[in-house]
Amino acid sequence: MECMISVKWDENRNPARKELPRGWAFFAFKSGAKALYCGYTPNLAQRLATLRRKAESQAPYEKLVRSADALEFVACPEALDALIMHKVYAHSHHPLYQNVLRPEADYVYLALDAFRFPFISIQNHTNDDWTYVGPWRSRFFLADVSDCLSRLLKIPFCESGDYPCEKLNIGSCHGYCQAFDEDFTEDEKPDLAKLDALLKEAYLHPNNGILEMIRQERAGYFDALEFAKADLLDSEIENLEQYRDWLNFLYVTKSLSFSIESITVENGLLSRCSFEDAEYHFPRAATEYRENERLALNLQDVDEARVIYDHYIKSQQG
Repeated sequence: MECMISVKWDENRNPARKELPRGWAFFAFKSGAKALYCGYTPNLAQRLATLRRKAESQAPYEKLVRSADALEFVACPEALDALIMHKVYAHSHHPLYQNVLRPEADYVYLALDAFRFPFISIQNHTNDDWTYVGPWRSRFFLADVSDCLSRLLKIPFCESGDYPCEKLNIGSCHGYCQAFDEDFTEDEKPDLAKLDALLKEAYLHPNNGILEMIRQERAGYFDALEFAKADLLDSEIENLEQYRDWLNFLYVTKSLSFSIESITVENGLLSRCSFEDAEYHFPRAATEYRENERLALNLQDVDEARVIYDHYIKSQQG
């Protein structure tokens, strides 16, 4: 691992990209000898730009940017190395803004309920009785995935609060919202139990075959030399690949526990590590999740859990 680098920080200047490491890094803001905030990231330049942008509208970020006079950082060989440095530094220095600035606050959950309009929603919490999946780092990503699945399966992705909407008129949705229309008889109303099965198959089963179906559709266009149509499916394929990968992570992480010489992981999170000839322990009470939160993690845990999951999967493969 490279040595820690310290550069001057002031509110009018970002370090130049050439000064910053590429790949995973640990970083810390300081004011004199006082630690203000620390983190880890695969792209330090982008993370700093995000901090600057948030400082324009959010008071805690503005205070950090104005208070700091130095930025320390170090390039790390692997994400796990950056995570360990972050955990040890936060544990040892108690940075002033560590519990105030929460980048994960922008993360969102996918919420499903086939018996409640709008059936699929994107939410910031898991306080109600929907079936929750996540969190995810981008609501725009979730919207793109939902739009794709809606197109393929004609399941709801209701972008307005009114129903039925024009999607029913153009035939891009089967109109499950009509189940709430009092003018329909019970025999005329769409079967919400069928929708429930469709939603679970589409959103909760990683190997549901939808991704393979789109790949075949793209291959058909490509073989027919319809390259423009084939290219249009590339982003959908990429999004569904990422969705499947994240869903697999959510299924595994809460029960992921193992111990090797340098770290101990309990329920997907770091509980012990060895760093620079010292042992550090990070005890925490186990989170009690409800049944409808089976595929939902705490917002503040997801980044750490993902780093550990990736490290574990890589170690098993190699």
